[in-house]
Amino acid sequence: MRALAFGASRYTEILRSVGAPRDVLSARLKKLAETGIIQARSSESGVAGYELTQKGNDLGQVILVLKRWGDLYKPDDVSQVDFTHTACGNAFVADVRCEACGSSVKSGELAVRSTEHEG
Repeated sequence: MRALAFGASRYTEILRSVGAPRDVLSARLKKLAETGIIQARSSESGVAGYELTQKGNDLGQVILVLKRWGDLYKPDDVSQVDFTHTACGNAFVADVRCEACGSSVKSGELAVRSTEHEG
């Protein structure tokens, strides 16, 4: 997913970026496609590749929040990779916010409410 999010689309580009053995990468791409996170695509030039679906793009937001947690608790000897928000040029830090009031949500500030699903 990371490779696709940063512009790789062809199998060889993803392989180079990820560094996984071919059989492992093929199995992962197949599973991501089966679950609707990526999809195969072809271009007008006939070069086949992969792209993130909307489901995959939405999952990327979850991964950014996990990255923030990882940065906070990483060992000192592990380097950190930072992102720049291209729209404003500032460092990007993922934050979970309440859609209604805009406040950051901290652990312990949520209550569980069951919802009924029609089916």
